[in-house]
Amino acid sequence: MKKRSKVLTGVMAAVLAVSAGLMGCSGSGAAPTTAATTGASAAQSEAAGGQEGTPTARQPATERKIVVGVSQCHMNTPYRVALKSEMENIIKEQNLNWELIFTDGQNNPAKQTNDVEDLVAKKVDVIIMSPTQSQPLAPVAKKVMDAGIPLILVDRTISTEDYTTFVGGDNKMIGTITAEYFAEKLGGKGNIAMMQGTLGASATLDREIGFKEALEQYPDMKLIVDLSADYKRDVAMKTMEDILQANKDIQAVFCMSDNMALGALQATDAAGRTSEMLITGADGQKETFDKIKEGKLSATVLYPTGAAEAFELAKEILDGKPVEKINLIPVTLVTPENVDELYDSGF
Repeated sequence: MKKRSKVLTGVMAAVLAVSAGLMGCSGSGAAPTTAATTGASAAQSEAAGGQEGTPTARQPATERKIVVGVSQCHMNTPYRVALKSEMENIIKEQNLNWELIFTDGQNNPAKQTNDVEDLVAKKVDVIIMSPTQSQPLAPVAKKVMDAGIPLILVDRTISTEDYTTFVGGDNKMIGTITAEYFAEKLGGKGNIAMMQGTLGASATLDREIGFKEALEQYPDMKLIVDLSADYKRDVAMKTMEDILQANKDIQAVFCMSDNMALGALQATDAAGRTSEMLITGADGQKETFDKIKEGKLSATVLYPTGAAEAFELAKEILDGKPVEKINLIPVTLVTPENVDELYDSGF
């Protein structure tokens, strides 16, 4: 047990060190500005030219009128609502003359593709996108880049290199530290269920990879159930009901989001089996933190929205400065031991 605790601590320290290396060189909190990308968009450059009283491209982005298109994959989870709210608050707090145009892809790649095409037609200065799925959104991402509009991916990425920069929490590490947590608490032995999010989404794929790779170190820990609940609480509750009916011997449940963890908890509470197993989530909902404090949920992983980091990257790009292609933000395991300390970091 003591040895595995050290492994968990080491893994968390390593990701913090790597992420700090990616991000620590920039005073804004974004990654160090070395490798890739582009400056102001063609649309922004055109808008900046010529007329008396019109802001010039030499002015910082913080002093110019900027139109930002924000393409969300959906708006039906607290995480997505928090990302939108944080962006709106940043505009107010920093007194930016930025207009935000939000679109809701409704978890439909075709709908989100149309949303992004509309933003391109509006000639926005920059597009921030959380793709519904990796492959279906790749073609429209290329259209954005071909139009000369910087494309910032947040939380999820796509299957090609046709974007300016990505920023988000380390999704693979979410799976890794969750598996290590289970190994520590269960002594390296037990039956485990995994509740995946939206299939085909990069966040889902990375969390699955991290979790399964870490489990390979513990041959006595068996992943006996692997299902998707699409990041939805009601679907997670029904999925957990089915899991409980089919499996009488489960020691831990890895839910890839807090929303699903809370749905799974409803099912285990109704079945009187909550005390039998570890249930974890990811994101950082305060409702989840409350359940951890009550002893109902075991842990979660604090996953930042990336709103502030995306805006800092947008400023750099619009000012013609280079930014890193990949910008990973540290994730943190939240347990009964540190939930009070981290509570205000939730949403």
